[in-house]
Order: sequence, then structure tokens, then C-alpha cells
Amino acid sequence: MMKIMSTLLTLLLLLSPMAAELCRAQTARKTTVAILDLEPKGVPETEVSALSDRLRTELFRTGVFDAMERGKMQDILKEQGFQQSGACNTDACAMEVGQLIGVEKMVSGSLGKVGKTYTVNIRMIDVRTGRIERSVTEDYTGEIDRLLTTVMKNVAYTLAASVQSDAAPKKQDKKVNEQALKSDSGSGKKPIYAKWWFWGGIGAVAAGTAAALAGGSSDTGEEPPPTTDTTIPAPPTRP
Repeated sequence: MMKIMSTLLTLLLLLSPMAAELCRAQTARKTTVAILDLEPKGVPETEVSALSDRLRTELFRTGVFDAMERGKMQDILKEQGFQQSGACNTDACAMEVGQLIGVEKMVSGSLGKVGKTYTVNIRMIDVRTGRIERSVTEDYTGEIDRLLTTVMKNVAYTLAASVQSDAAPKKQDKKVNEQALKSDSGSGKKPIYAKWWFWGGIGAVAAGTAAALAGGSSDTGEEPPPTTDTTIPAPPTRP
């Protein structure tokens, strides 16, 4: 019994830090961000608008950002009486918008096309300082559909990595071609902490440890003391 209890306690001690770290990562405060529509350069505005929406969605899916919806951003700007002649495609305009809507980061940029190659240029600006914290360039040759399904996801995770202190550095610029875009975006795989059996295993270990402790409280494992024979021997008989 003592050996079993010791093993269960050891397993619980090993799993507890992992579970605590995963819970901390899941409950960490997200960075508020808003995305301005990308500036079209040789690409239809309707397609650019759809790609801007996808970037907003992918930023939210990283789990790092709390992305403000387009409609909410427009409502706040209208209430604040914000007026802008033309497109808001400068860093100064993005900073002003970010201050009005109360977010920490603003994302803006452009989408252009030269020949058969699309170029996505994205900047993330710190609203408080006005500094460009990260600039990402993605070049892609192929159908525009891949921009929607893969390139915007790559951009979102690159921006997410820049606000995580433990994120590994990534290349700022990279060439993406149609053959290299083998993404697992449609795989639907869940991280280990999202698996039911992971938390079920932790619960089972905890339950087993509690049961072992309860059983151990009534069974100390000590041997009872030896009994003493108190019988007085009879006197010896005379010959």
C-alpha cells in the first residue's frame, strides 16, 4: 500500500506543474487588436475586404489576440465623430484610430499583385508609442484562394509570436510558393491539453492518490507488538 501511494504521489507531482502551466497559458490576458482593411494595389476591393476579414479571424484563432470586430470598430469611430478623407492607410491614422477605439495594437497594410505574384505587407503598430513592432511580408505565386486559406494564417501566427516573450524568432520575410503551401489548417488536430483523456488522466491520478491516502490512514503498515506470556509455571515436583 505504501509503495502504491508513493508511486501515485510521484505521478501527481510530475503532472501538476504541466497542468498549471497549461491552465496559465489558457487564461493569460489577450492583447487587444484592431485590423484596418488592407490597401488594395491591383487587386479587387471585394477580395481585399474578404482577406482583411480572414486576417482578423486568424489573429483571434491564435489565442494571443482579442480582435475587435469590424462593425464594433466602425460604431465606436462614428460615436467619436472620427472623420477621415480617403483610406486610413498611414501609421499616424492607424495610431489615431487605435487610441479612439481603445486597443493596444493596430494592424494595417496592403495587398498588391505584380504579374502572377501577390505581395502581402502587414504592419503591427503599438498604439501607445506609435512604434511599428513587427512588419511582415509574404510573397505568393498562385491562385488567390491560397491567400485566404494559408497566407493569412501564416501572417497571424507571425504577429502572435512577436508578442509572446517565449516565442522563437521567426523570419520576417519569406517566399511562399504554391508547392510549399502544405498547411495543416484543415487537419482539425487539437493540442494535448484539449484532449479529454489528458485531463481525465490527471483526475484519475488525483482520485487514486486520495483513495490511497484514505486507505493509508487506517492501515499504518506497522506490525503489532509481540504478546507476553504471563502464565506462572507450576513448581517442580519432588522425587
